[in-house]
Amino acid sequence: METNTKRYFFTFFSVNRKKTALSICVVFFIFLFSECVFTEQIADPVINLKSENNTLVGSVKCKQCHEEIYNDYLATAHKNTSSKASSKNVKGSFKEGQNSFVFNFYDGVVMQDLDSGLYQVNFLNRKFDKAYRFDIVVGSATRGQSYLYWNNDRLFQLPISYFTNTDSWSNSPGYSDDAAYFGRGVGSQCVGCHASYAEVIPDNKSRFERFDKDNIIYGVNCERCHGPGGNHVELFSKNPSYKGENLIVNAKSLSQRQQLDACGVCHSSITKDLKNALYFKTGDTLYRHSSIVNDTSMSLDVHGNQYGLLQQSMCFVKSAKMTCSTCHDPHKQERGDFTVYSQRCMNCHTEKNTDFSKMVAGVSKEVIMQNCIDCHMPNKESKMLNVKLSLDSINKPAVIRTHLVGIYPPSKKQ
Repeated sequence: METNTKRYFFTFFSVNRKKTALSICVVFFIFLFSECVFTEQIADPVINLKSENNTLVGSVKCKQCHEEIYNDYLATAHKNTSSKASSKNVKGSFKEGQNSFVFNFYDGVVMQDLDSGLYQVNFLNRKFDKAYRFDIVVGSATRGQSYLYWNNDRLFQLPISYFTNTDSWSNSPGYSDDAAYFGRGVGSQCVGCHASYAEVIPDNKSRFERFDKDNIIYGVNCERCHGPGGNHVELFSKNPSYKGENLIVNAKSLSQRQQLDACGVCHSSITKDLKNALYFKTGDTLYRHSSIVNDTSMSLDVHGNQYGLLQQSMCFVKSAKMTCSTCHDPHKQERGDFTVYSQRCMNCHTEKNTDFSKMVAGVSKEVIMQNCIDCHMPNKESKMLNVKLSLDSINKPAVIRTHLVGIYPPSKKQ
């Protein structure tokens, strides 16, 4: 059944390839967005970058003085969390036999690489329906990728995503299991966590937010965290040896809360009580709401509650200085390097301060120092990020490492 169904879609698209390429168009669906709630800012140290005269200059400018950091940054998930779609950065296969997502014998989506771009081609009742172009890639492919398409100046999500765990196409999380839907609008809150800047076109009459598609900075770049770099670059270009105020945000100048909230704006779950990430500036603080900190039932995926889980960990509770960057170097791609993370644990968990090397009989200190992550931050199945593969009958959850650091019984680690 599966083989015959997929063969049908391959054959049908091959016959209708020319027709499909000439029939690229989009459909409108009504989708009501709830508005983001903007809340009062609670300032710690005041960040003043003379913003009235400051400008964005782009991360490439940073390379002139910070080449090593810049080169490391290019490999990070933050850098690659969004980009314009191309055959080079869309990870799913477009080869015949691997390029379809089939809902049933009648309906499915075929991924096609045409002269005019990459497309998701929808079939209904064995007939060509419409084709929608891959315009934007969202996600670094660490766990997967999803894709957006432009309809004039509005963004919509494509229903088929890429799931890294199986190296295959899947339905986009939260989508129907029995048909493709191309009408899910994408707003500034989503864009704000996957891009460094996007210009929103004011339009109170539209249910969909509008964007200037030529004025978007993809990925999370240097200026997203450090603020506009125009004044900083101008200052040091003229005075390389200058030692005074450097007119850029430095994490060392921020309070613990400001540092945490700079990460938490995108890693604290989706809730109307959070400030819209697109308008959040490093140095701002988040509205203190119980759902951010206390709801451990939140999913653990990238849209999950790592921020809240970390704040309930004893490592955090007993530390007055711990932030996300205590463990993570935002300038480097370190994912999967347990030795690096474990060594950072040892900065606090020394033999003088703890009995970490005696907790498990028969496990040497050397072993623990190489990997204490698997036991104290085990992988767990996500409750939110789960997908269905082509013709599968059940969803497959993504496995995410918890940020609730603790002592887990063996059954909980699995």
